Amino acid sequence: MIALIVTLACLPLLVIDMLQGSASSSATEAATSSDSSLVVAAVPSTEESTTTTVAIAAAEAAASATTIAPVATTAPRPVQTTTTSAPRPVVTSPPVTQSDEAFLACVRDRESHNDYTASDPSGTFLGAYQIYQGGWDSVAGRIGRHDLVGVPPNQASPSDQDVIAAAMLQFSGRSPWGGTCR
Repeated sequence: MIALIVTLACLPLLVIDMLQGSASSSATEAATSSDSSLVVAAVPSTEESTTTTVAIAAAEAAASATTIAPVATTAPRPVQTTTTSAPRPVVTSPPVTQSDEAFLACVRDRESHNDYTASDPSGTFLGAYQIYQGGWDSVAGRIGRHDLVGVPPNQASPSDQDVIAAAMLQFSGRSPWGGTCR
């Protein structure tokens, strides 16, 4: 991507140099000075996006007084800034094994008696698996289900609750539910 930007940015300089070269090929060669510089800097931000700044300054000095025609001068070009976000890979949870399914069924029964709309008395733990909002949001984001981030677990569909609980089990093991289920 940077190579493309640099190539496109240098194209006008090349044209200027070519035009300048054909004008100065006469018998009386003018003394000219040309300063072209290219600065490319990649600066990562804390939001997982990459900021690329391309600054192009092309300045030509005026020809000496003995030249036949004066050389046109160009003003420096403004700084061009392009910000792009790197695509995030979607992380999916590994498949749930049969013993994991049995564990989750036991947790669902123990925690909420299979009530997907359940809420504990304090309102902290919600849904069939009694997951707190912070853990729910973290797991949902981690598996690429950004549509579920911020949704209270007890308001999500049963299938979404099952997916998040299975992913939480794969990422954190059985410890969020006390390690065992009876």
